[in-house]
Amino acid sequence: MKTRLTMRAALAFGLPAVARGLGRLKRIRCRLLTEAGHEAGRGNVITATILVALYVVAC
Repeated sequence: MKTRLTMRAALAFGLPAVARGLGRLKRIRCRLLTEAGHEAGRGNVITATILVALYVVAC
């Protein structure tokens, strides 16, 4: 929801490249969390992001 609002604000200010970049980052984050075994659409995404970061640092 917040990403969508930010993308709309970027478009309103005439920054379509920023809006596209935000969309890409959201898709990358969701794909990364899904591959890590987390249901990105449900659950605590922040906790999953921290756990993925710890996993990456540990390896």
